[in-house]
Amino acid sequence: MADRLTMYFTSDTHGYVFPTNFISPAQSAMGLLSMRFPKDGNTLIIDGGDTLQGSPLTYYCYSNHLPMPVAAVMNDIAYDYVTLGNHDFNYGYDTMYAHLKGLDAHCLCANVQDTTNTMPIDSHTIHVLENGLRVGIIGAVTDWVNRWEKPENLGALMVKDPYPAIAKAVEALRDKVDVLIGIYHGGFEKELTTGRVLSATGENIACKLCEDFPFDILLTGHQHMTVANTVYHGTHVVQTPSNATAYARVVMDERGSISSALIAPGITPSMKPWQSKLYAELQQWLDAPIGHLTHALRPQDKLTMALQGTAIARLFNMVQMEATGAQVSCTSLGNEVRGFDKVVTVRDVVASYVYANTLVVLRVTGKQLMVALEQCARYFEVDPEGKISIASAFRLPKEAHYNYDYFSGIRYTMDLRKPMGERVTNVTYRGEPVGEAESLTLVMNHYRATGAGDFDVYMACERVAENLTEVSELLLNYLRAHDCIDVPQANDYVVILPDGTWA
Repeated sequence: MADRLTMYFTSDTHGYVFPTNFISPAQSAMGLLSMRFPKDGNTLIIDGGDTLQGSPLTYYCYSNHLPMPVAAVMNDIAYDYVTLGNHDFNYGYDTMYAHLKGLDAHCLCANVQDTTNTMPIDSHTIHVLENGLRVGIIGAVTDWVNRWEKPENLGALMVKDPYPAIAKAVEALRDKVDVLIGIYHGGFEKELTTGRVLSATGENIACKLCEDFPFDILLTGHQHMTVANTVYHGTHVVQTPSNATAYARVVMDERGSISSALIAPGITPSMKPWQSKLYAELQQWLDAPIGHLTHALRPQDKLTMALQGTAIARLFNMVQMEATGAQVSCTSLGNEVRGFDKVVTVRDVVASYVYANTLVVLRVTGKQLMVALEQCARYFEVDPEGKISIASAFRLPKEAHYNYDYFSGIRYTMDLRKPMGERVTNVTYRGEPVGEAESLTLVMNHYRATGAGDFDVYMACERVAENLTEVSELLLNYLRAHDCIDVPQANDYVVILPDGTWA
């Protein structure tokens, strides 16, 4: 039976154009260049946002004032529609404008408004296929962009609550389309199989959108989950993993039955001359040595690092404290971290600190600091037999290991024999106990300073200073400025295990 509609969907590609994870020079079956979608008049190719930030490639292009290559690659693939992701705002208004102006695809994002009416963004559209099927399409992005993004990067853009914006678009399309599709750069706040609430924050409202609006298909993103061939509340839902490691193929047949599958890129791409040149220049830049360490810094598994500490985080904290003069520093690690060789290359830095973060210094009291440390201690889950694992809140609905922070400048103990909320003890600064009313300066990335990751306590803290240089650049400069860096092996905290021993 012939298909009435075929869609190819990508999301959260984060600038992974080339077939590489950048951790090593080896090629992998990934990247937009490894994706080619057969297309006819009944086919749509759609992207769910987060294309402009998150890879060494986009950092290289942005920091060297080169055009972002993503639009040109998407044009070759013949994308029809895209929406915006929260990370598409990271490099500011002008970068987003250049990207969208260079893109042949139509950007739909109902809850983003440009007060200057310059940015080429619309709310929704009706796409009539060659077979006559009228497809209504609505785009939206999580409004937590306002919480995470620096105001200067938003520029003239206003990011509003997506729910009423989508409701208005649905009403405009009602009775005018045969199929209704949502492209939502946000994820699921409930477990899809049971309906169990996973998060009530409002960051992700995909389930509510399925429950309240007559979407036939909802294409989601942001959480980097693998979701296909799944129906929630009558809506067929899809989500892809990050970094262009898979795409979704969605098919509606003549009877209106919908199916979908996630497919890994399976071809080695042939590159155009400009792409080959950029790739070679990028690899050369990545492998350039920039500094030396007395010993290599290697990542371990997530639980081991959280329990025992990691010199990678200590290096980040050293850099943050030197850059700002703060008394205390906290940092986190991304879900994927390369680590550092003794001879450090650019690749080590940009594949270990992948976010476009800058720094904020807050003045915190001892009481506020204790609240933040208790939130970190929630990372550990202890079952009745005393087995330790990573708490589900950091794994579901998406992997969020970057919400566990490592502190330097203070010493503290986390006692896993105690219940959550009462685990942190013996917090000292320069050997003296930190009193509840005592004041310290604490440096962190600007994302965390907004309270993201359930660190709401920081929202009430005084903002003392900012450093607007990206952390990855601060790391590069620090490594270049020091002959040979010795990162302390001693940990800044102790975790007491359920049996009373130290981790």
